[in-house]
Amino acid sequence: LGPIRPVRSVVNSFPSPLTMASPSEPTVPASYCSSLQTDLTTHVGAAPRAVVHASEWAKVIAGEPVEINPSIGHGFKVMTVDEYTALWKRNDDFPDCLACGGMNTKEHHFVQTWCRGLRRWESETLCLDCHMFSWRSYADPDFATPEEHEKALWESMLIEQAEKNRVEGRA
Repeated sequence: LGPIRPVRSVVNSFPSPLTMASPSEPTVPASYCSSLQTDLTTHVGAAPRAVVHASEWAKVIAGEPVEINPSIGHGFKVMTVDEYTALWKRNDDFPDCLACGGMNTKEHHFVQTWCRGLRRWESETLCLDCHMFSWRSYADPDFATPEEHEKALWESMLIEQAEKNRVEGRA
């Protein structure tokens, strides 16, 4: 392998909803949190809203042993908040705590879904200063999962067929 070279920008001939580029602009990957069409949904709480770490967080706060991350070892250990969150990363897009405004936060939950150029995402961070969780989520107004989209198509076809049968007297 040779040296790594930067990739040149390519001009699209068609606009792409995934890159948010017009035909005359260079292709720039869209960020999950750019060009938002509605407001974010936010929540602040002492317990995580995401299920992923809820039971373990209660144990950490109560001083009970929690399962050690398999990448570090095995078994159970009584951990401090700093030990428990050591492998969590900072979310540079939303670094502030919604409770105290502090910038000492780490993200423990992030999920994003892109479908037909629309997106839905959720993020939850823990403030290491006040130990409060900040939840942020967003969905484009017309976002639908593939299952929801297919269901809507089938339902519209059924309604259309029922109307056609009613007009033809076959209802």
